[in-house]
Amino acid sequence: MDSVQVCLLLDFYGQLLTERTREILELRFQEDMSLAEIAEDCGISRQAAHDAIHRGTDSLKEYEEKLKLVERFTQQKKTIAGAFNALEEHNEELAKELLATLVEEL
Repeated sequence: MDSVQVCLLLDFYGQLLTERTREILELRFQEDMSLAEIAEDCGISRQAAHDAIHRGTDSLKEYEEKLKLVERFTQQKKTIAGAFNALEEHNEELAKELLATLVEEL
């Protein structure tokens, strides 16, 4: 999983993690710190930092598999972008259809 994906998952599900795990994931993926830097900063071993990163990313993946908030958000962004494109092309009917699908999902 790439850093952008982890950061997006952290935005949606970070509060469901323990404070320590969230902090370690933020240091790794948002601050781009190495395992050695994280270990020193948090007062833990490199292995503990490594394990926390893997446990945390696994938890984030599980939350997304169950809740699908990121998937839904991404699809909504695509639908809105499609509606804007339709409006730019003066296709109001398509824009209305796309926006109606968003309303139906609420």
